[in-house]
Amino acid sequence: MEIVVMIGLIILIMGPVFFVMGIVYLKKGDKVAGSVMSIVGATTMGLVFWAYNAISHTNFSKGRVLRLKGRARVARRTLGEGWADEASPQLEGLTPYQRTVLGEAWMYSAGMEHASIPAFAKLSLKLSALGAPSELLEACHLAALDEVRHARRCFALARAYSGLPWSAGAIPALGQERPSRPSTEDGDDWSRLVRGSLLDGCLGEGLAASVAAEASRRASDPVVRETLAVIAEDEERHAELGWDVLAFALERGGSKARQALRQALDALDAQRTPALPRIPGVDEDFLARNGLLPQAELGRLMEECLQRTRARAAEWTQRPRVMMPPCSSSANSSTSASAEKAWPYSA
Repeated sequence: MEIVVMIGLIILIMGPVFFVMGIVYLKKGDKVAGSVMSIVGATTMGLVFWAYNAISHTNFSKGRVLRLKGRARVARRTLGEGWADEASPQLEGLTPYQRTVLGEAWMYSAGMEHASIPAFAKLSLKLSALGAPSELLEACHLAALDEVRHARRCFALARAYSGLPWSAGAIPALGQERPSRPSTEDGDDWSRLVRGSLLDGCLGEGLAASVAAEASRRASDPVVRETLAVIAEDEERHAELGWDVLAFALERGGSKARQALRQALDALDAQRTPALPRIPGVDEDFLARNGLLPQAELGRLMEECLQRTRARAAEWTQRPRVMMPPCSSSANSSTSASAEKAWPYSA
């Protein structure tokens, strides 16, 4: 493990080191060596930054977002233990740069999965405040446990690819959040619950399920393929929880909740994200084989998920009253147990 960590550190720091050494050589008058080392260093830093920036703005296995004061939040990066299982993907044949790209991809996914844990906790508190039935609260907590397992696996893959013992750090904004008076534009509690359920639950979790399922079908590494398959199954249940919460809000929230749903449907198109340029040094086939879908495929899945979400929710706006169905997510307890046996995690 120490050798792997050392290799990872070398990959991350060689860019700045070469760049600084190039400047030193240039000052000493050695223009050839200085120019070469400066270019190599700058190129290395640029490629790593590009990989990080491109990967961290994709829709890769996003799921439910932790929103604090209107902004999405994730934990700080740190080195340590406590957030990884024993998963070990295949590393043979991967170049250092390819491992850096894949490590950043799984770090992004790990951060989002980790942030989903307090996001479900916040949803549980909100539902408790509004008098939700026990089935919804149970489903929230079971979903949070799913996200714990997802985060452990994603951190394990990020550590394996990067060679660094990445872990989840603090989320300072979570401890600093204080109750604030909502603006009149946000509507009442029911309106906010409707919008959040539609965007983060029905759409966000639904998209995460579709992306993970398709990525699993294309992945060649058995560990990555199994990881994405389990995530897809879990996120599909989480999306159904979003629909259950939406039904609860419409049943109890009256006309304001229904109006909030119409407004949220009108704003769905704004959820599309622009396509990003390709990551230099890696092709789309390589990314797909390792669980990362091409931008065109992400766009297609987003469009399909938008249309499904719009059609299903639009039916509810036409009904005089939406009756809350038996919680479809209450089966999480048995399903999660079977998934855990098929995908054994260890903390």
